[in-house]
Amino acid sequence: MTQAEILVPLHGDDSDLELLQQGLALSNVMGAKVASVYAQLDPAELMAWSADGAFATTSASLIQSARDGNDQAWEGVKARVDTLAAGHAGLTVERLIGLQDRLLARRAALSDLVMFACETVRGKTAISPVFEGLLMDAHAPILIPRTPIAMLTGAALIAWDGSVESARAAKAALPLLQKAEKVVIIQSVGALEDEGKDLSDPARLQDWLDRQEVKAQIELMDASKDTASEILKACTAYGAGLLVAGAYGHSRAREFVFGGVTRTLLKTVTTPSLLICH
Repeated sequence: MTQAEILVPLHGDDSDLELLQQGLALSNVMGAKVASVYAQLDPAELMAWSADGAFATTSASLIQSARDGNDQAWEGVKARVDTLAAGHAGLTVERLIGLQDRLLARRAALSDLVMFACETVRGKTAISPVFEGLLMDAHAPILIPRTPIAMLTGAALIAWDGSVESARAAKAALPLLQKAEKVVIIQSVGALEDEGKDLSDPARLQDWLDRQEVKAQIELMDASKDTASEILKACTAYGAGLLVAGAYGHSRAREFVFGGVTRTLLKTVTTPSLLICH
């Protein structure tokens, strides 16, 4: 019997509990385990990268004091997770010390899904840079829960443009798509690249899903209108609990200049739960 792993990077405060509870609810849907991880920067690394000469003049006692503070923070994190784990088998917590983005990228490499809170995705928490690193560099499939987890088994929409990113997202979402009552592939022809348009045919994804025992319908959106707005409108029309999309299919620079579907979906808190891949 196979078992998926949901990875939950922690902030280190009480806000972690809500995300962990969502992770546990998702684990019941997917038959998965929840692995939480708390990554801390080694104070020695911070000193080494400070201004010229700073590390050489910093006393060992100051570094040790910072490490003691890290230990205290870890004990608080572990106590909170252990209390929650007492009533939920399969919930674990681990500690990583070093460069957070590198360590979490390696830790996430064998996880099936990584969960981040909305505030982190919107750049408002200390681990927001970690989110972007996992998305862009580690190509981790990321779920941002914005609706009750129970809604994930309702209607699911896949924003499909035939890109590698959208295909990765669809494959990562398969366990949830197999549980969904309705799956809809949505596409705006106006948003497609000219090269290889045949590869963007939503019928290709529909055929792949059919071979995974997922029946999906196709809806083409108005190509003359803003793609992100049309996606959000379709989510509302179907009462979707899950939106699956590729992230930054165009270059980051181009998305920044022109707004970009990805940036809109990430910053809009009224979307359903979002599963994205780069």
